[in-house]
Amino acid sequence: MWFKRVWMLSLAALVFGTCVAFGEIIEIVFWHHEAPAYRVAAFQQVIDAFEKEYPNIHVRQEVVPWGEAWSRTAAAIRAGTTPDFQFDIPDFNLYVYELGGIIPVTDLVEKIDTKYGYLKSQLLMYQHHGEIWGVPIWTMPMVLIYRPSMLEEAGILPPRTWEELLEAAAKLTNPPERYGIMLTAGLNLLTQELAWCFMAPSGTELFDANGNVTFNSPQTIRAVAYYKELSKYSPPGSAAWIWGEAELNFGAGRIAMMPYFGGLEKRFFEDLKSTDLAAVPMPMPSECGYARTLTYPNAVHIFKSAAQDPKRLEAVFTFIEFMMRPDMNTILTAGQEPGSFVPVTEAMLAPDSPYWDHPTIKAFLDLNRLLVREVRYGTLYGFEHGVVNLGIGEIIGENVLGEVLQRVVVGGESPEAAVAWGQKRMEELSRPVR
Repeated sequence: MWFKRVWMLSLAALVFGTCVAFGEIIEIVFWHHEAPAYRVAAFQQVIDAFEKEYPNIHVRQEVVPWGEAWSRTAAAIRAGTTPDFQFDIPDFNLYVYELGGIIPVTDLVEKIDTKYGYLKSQLLMYQHHGEIWGVPIWTMPMVLIYRPSMLEEAGILPPRTWEELLEAAAKLTNPPERYGIMLTAGLNLLTQELAWCFMAPSGTELFDANGNVTFNSPQTIRAVAYYKELSKYSPPGSAAWIWGEAELNFGAGRIAMMPYFGGLEKRFFEDLKSTDLAAVPMPMPSECGYARTLTYPNAVHIFKSAAQDPKRLEAVFTFIEFMMRPDMNTILTAGQEPGSFVPVTEAMLAPDSPYWDHPTIKAFLDLNRLLVREVRYGTLYGFEHGVVNLGIGEIIGENVLGEVLQRVVVGGESPEAAVAWGQKRMEELSRPVR
C-alpha cells in the first residue's frame, strides 16, 4: 500500500504538476556530507539560483559528516525528524532502504533520463526490488594518476598492463626520495578502493548474478598476489595511510604514480600552480584482463516524510531536477571538486556542455576526458550485477577487502589463505536479494 501511495503522489507531482499557490512558501531541507567550505559554497550557489527561479520554494542545506551519516540518519528515521532528501552512495542507500525510510524514485529518474540521458552504469547500483531508490548526481571514478615529468625523465611510457606497471614502479623507485607507486593496506575505505582497482581488471566478482558469494577465485588470488608484489615499491609506512597522506606525498613529488581520483588537479592548479599531472586507465593483466575500474556514484534518496505532502514532494522533485541541469550540475561537479566529482549524464559530457569551460577542467583536459570515459567502465565492489546481496553494507563496513590485503601485505599471509578467509567472512554476512 505504501508504494502505491507514493507512486500516486509521484505521478501527481510529475504529471499533473501540483501547483504551489502564489505567495505560499515551501521550505525543503537536505543533508549532504561535503564539509569543506568551498563545497558548501558550491551548493549554496545552486540553491541561490534555484530560489531566484522558484521564489516560493526555499531550500536549506545541512552538512552531516560522512562519519556521522549512518547513525544520525537512523536516529532521524526513528524520531520522525528526517530531512526531505539526502546525498548517499550505494551501500548507504541500501542501509537507509532497510531502515524503511525512503521512497522509490523511478519516475523522477526516468524523467531526468529522458531529458539528459543517464549513463546506465550509474543507475545499476540503485536498482532493486523492481524500483530505483537513488537519483545519481555525480560519480567518482579512479584511474592511474602519475607525474609526467618523472616518467619522461626515466624514459618510461605510461603503463597499460600490470607487467608494465610493475616494471615502471621498480624503475621509478629511488628511496628515500621517490617511490614508484602508492598503495595502502589498512582497515579503511581507501584500501578497499585501491583493492578494487586491481580486482576489477582481474575479473573478481564478490557475488554472482544470484547473490552467491564468489570471492574466492583464481582472479581474486591473482589480483591480491600482484598487489603484494607491487607494494614493494610503495613508501615505508604507506600501508597505514589514508587520503591525506597519499595526496600530500604525491603533491610533494615523493610518489610517481598511484590509483586515485582525479581531484588532485584542483590542488595542482590552484595551490601548486602546476599541470604536472596526467592519468591513464587502470592497467590490466596482459592475459585475461578487463577494462574496468572503480567508480562511486553519488546519488540522493528521498525520505518518506517528504512524500506525506504532495506539494513538498513536488518541490523536492523540482529541485533535484534543477541540480541535473547542465549549468547547475557543472557547479556541483567541476565547481566543487574538479576531477573527483564527474558527471553522470550524456548532456553533461556533450562537447557544448558548460562542464568543459571550467578553468580547471580545461587545464587538465586530457585527464578529464579520460575520467568521463572511464565512468562507462566503472564498477563498485559488490554491485557488479546490481543490487543482488544486501550483505554488502556489512562487508564494506567491516573492511573485509581491506583486511584481505592487510593479512597479505602486512601480515605475510598467503594470498590463497587470505582470500579464503575473505570468502568465509562474506558468506557469514551474505544476505542475497530474493
